Amino acid sequence: MLLCRVVGNAVATHSHPSLKGFTMLLVQREDETGKPDSEPPFVAIDLFGAGMHQRVFVSTDGIGARDIVHDEHSPVRNFVQGVIDD
Repeated sequence: MLLCRVVGNAVATHSHPSLKGFTMLLVQREDETGKPDSEPPFVAIDLFGAGMHQRVFVSTDGIGARDIVHDEHSPVRNFVQGVIDD
């Protein structure tokens, strides 16, 4: 589980069929003080309706993500596990 901040939305004109109907967010990993990590942002599917600049917990459990989209062959790996209230 990673502490991240939503920094954008991901939009794809073509994507794997298993991702149809899911919102994809661009998230930036950060430390507990809110300082961004040096790694680039990455995409995670969102189940909670997280908004821009909100802090979220992201799971990198690919098996869990594929279970969410109900497709064991889906390329999805990351998903928002929860939104952090300030």
